[in-house]
Amino acid sequence: MHQISLRQVDPDNQDFIRLCSELDLFLDIAIGGEAKREKYKKFNYLDTMDYVIVAYDKEKAVGCGALRKYSDTDVEVKRVFVRESFRGQNLGGRLLEQLISYAGESGYKRLILETGSFLQASLALYSRYGFERIENYGAYKNMEESLCMGLNIEKGSIRYCRGRWISKEDLKELFESVNWMSARYADRLSKAFKKAGTVISAWEDNKLVGLIEVLDDKELTAYIHYLLVHPSCQNRGIGASLIKRVKQIYKDYLYLIVICENKNTVSFYEKQDFSEAEGTTALQIIHSPANG
Repeated sequence: MHQISLRQVDPDNQDFIRLCSELDLFLDIAIGGEAKREKYKKFNYLDTMDYVIVAYDKEKAVGCGALRKYSDTDVEVKRVFVRESFRGQNLGGRLLEQLISYAGESGYKRLILETGSFLQASLALYSRYGFERIENYGAYKNMEESLCMGLNIEKGSIRYCRGRWISKEDLKELFESVNWMSARYADRLSKAFKKAGTVISAWEDNKLVGLIEVLDDKELTAYIHYLLVHPSCQNRGIGASLIKRVKQIYKDYLYLIVICENKNTVSFYEKQDFSEAEGTTALQIIHSPANG
């Protein structure tokens, strides 16, 4: 059983140095040789890092991440790495969450980073936590193989995260806020969302304020199962932003379907380009909790 803890360390910490060496070796292999990464070395000197965390399994260092000031408003995410045997456990997510939290507490307004299109796992991680593609900045402007991303963390801003892990406590609070029966089954919701086609969540600071879940057959049909926004954040365009992201993901599908249980929501969906499916009737079977 892993006992993971995150610790702030100095940039000259030996565990951090060893992990960064492993990261460099991993990147050399991924890009096709150390020579191809030579021009990037000057951007990753460890003594330029302003905030460093190392993940430990008891006393064994298994992952790391760092921040470096870029400007008075922007801070760079650097050196995020998890040893192979500890991947697939959301440890990268925990490291990133801590970096985001520290950056916000330190008064920064935006996180920025540089990665590569060939690093699909890294891109998926950053996208899960709301990072979006931005124009290449600084020294990366003319590097075609570089891909830069940014995340707005100004207080009160909304972050949209695809596939981010959501605790059952956060789910229960959100569903209860709109008086939905599903709040009673927050634990099962948490499990179900891990299997859904797409789940995009909306966050204000560290509070879950909106969510959309889509079920799909991976080819032709997608069905919006849940769309909800916390009452304190309604009328701020969050629902429309969630729909916009889903429409982009499923733009090549034949059908994107939603069933309005509340007639008052029909006009909202019509504004998002949905139209009534004439001649259809939605049917359902509801099992009592005792029957699963």
